[in-house]
Amino acid sequence: MTVTPTQNTGLEALSNSYQVKDTKEEDAYLGRDAFLTMLVAQLENQDPLNPMEGSDFSAQLAQFSQLEQLINLNGSMDSMKTSYEENSQSDVTSLVGKEITANVDSIEIVNGAFIGGDYNISELCEVMVTIFDSQGNEVRTLYEGQKSIGSHGINWDGNDNNGNKALDGSYKYSVMTNNGSGYAELPITVTGKVESIVYSGGKPYFQVKGLLVNPESLTQVKNTLKTEESSSSIVDYLGKDITTSAPLALVENGAVLGNEFVFELNEQQTVTVKIFDPAGNKIKEITIPAQDTKQGINKINWDGSDNSNNTVLDGIYSYSVTSNSENVKTSISDEVSGIKYLNGNQYLVLKNSGVLSDLSSLTNVN
Repeated sequence: MTVTPTQNTGLEALSNSYQVKDTKEEDAYLGRDAFLTMLVAQLENQDPLNPMEGSDFSAQLAQFSQLEQLINLNGSMDSMKTSYEENSQSDVTSLVGKEITANVDSIEIVNGAFIGGDYNISELCEVMVTIFDSQGNEVRTLYEGQKSIGSHGINWDGNDNNGNKALDGSYKYSVMTNNGSGYAELPITVTGKVESIVYSGGKPYFQVKGLLVNPESLTQVKNTLKTEESSSSIVDYLGKDITTSAPLALVENGAVLGNEFVFELNEQQTVTVKIFDPAGNKIKEITIPAQDTKQGINKINWDGSDNSNNTVLDGIYSYSVTSNSENVKTSISDEVSGIKYLNGNQYLVLKNSGVLSDLSSLTNVN
């Protein structure tokens, strides 16, 4: 006996209403449209002499209803995830201007280039660096040789011990030093004020003393901003004397505004000045020997060039100063003489020094 499918205009209308598929469902093993198509086909091709029982049809409709609820629940979870990520970004920016302590033992590889990887030693010693993947497996051991007192960056080409390129992702590293008494692990932490948020590879990092710090490595947060006086508008700062802990230099058309970097020392000592581009990348490092420094206020002029003596691109540049025995202050106090708008951001222009400052770096307003 030949069974001819019965025509049901109601079922056709119901089926046609689900012909446009959501691209997210196309990848599903059995989505809403696939389930409905199977149900309609079953009804259209059922044996007229032995039609589907009403209870069976009700059971399948109940399954379809459950599937619909699961799909809607999945969409709600995606919305919650997006909201959580947006709130997390807001939490990161709220730490600008606060003092933090963090472990700085992480390296990020983004598009084959690595970010991070600094350490500071207080004595002449041999240095060995070991890099690990997220599972704790050794990726590369680097014998850095003998290093002098001060801050150093890890010299890694991005290859593993077998000469293969390491994949993009997060890595940890440890530093071992040997001053003649055997190797010992060097603690790698940084304490300082969050100067700004730097985005690299779509991920936010804190800039602290010239280092990029992963927010996940925080161990302590302390609020150091003075909130005794606030202003409702940036214009209210004009003519006021302010103190900024993170002065900025502006390069425009090759000229440097705020090119005189100021730092304060408790004693004569060797210091290292690091200059960073708008993305937080170190573009120049200047070592000043002890005999060229003095107790009190010191100044150094930057000509707007990088380590290769090439003129840098226009933009906002920051700097940090480090020594072996103390946290070097780079604060500047000056009168606000103007306001600069750059890339949607507002900066205060200081009258005598010419440096710029964002509001998050202010520690005092008079």
